[in-house]
Amino acid sequence: MRTHDRRRVTIASAFTVVALLALIFFDSGAKSDKAAESRATAPPTTKYVPETPTFIGGDDQPVAPGVINVHVPPAPSATSFRGRASYFRYVEAVDRACTVLTAAEGAPIKVTNINNGQETTCTNTLIIPLPDGVDIVIHTDVFSEIADITDAPISVRVSW
Repeated sequence: MRTHDRRRVTIASAFTVVALLALIFFDSGAKSDKAAESRATAPPTTKYVPETPTFIGGDDQPVAPGVINVHVPPAPSATSFRGRASYFRYVEAVDRACTVLTAAEGAPIKVTNINNGQETTCTNTLIIPLPDGVDIVIHTDVFSEIADITDAPISVRVSW
């Protein structure tokens, strides 16, 4: 570095140090004045006493309703039951076929999907045996009216 440049850096550094010291000196005096001022104007400390709670609506207790209506699905009867349904593609020429062992052959059967409430009807044929864990087998096209076939077996209410 040249001599001229060294002098410039030295003078600039000296001015910077003096300016920083002046800022620190004047700022600390202002802080002490503010602290003393805030202590002088601070309200006296008092003990906290919580207020008693206020209840909206007065002191009366709520009146319980006399009757509560609860909607319950109807109980199974001699011509209905709750069970599991699956599907099968019937090859015989029976329109809207299904197989339920508890109903008479040829009886019109109403099937309600419990999960979504969709309903369909079919005719009991008693053609095929029921697999384990299934109470009704419905033709594939009829089954797809109340549920996706990938969801089989589904919970249903069967009535005739």
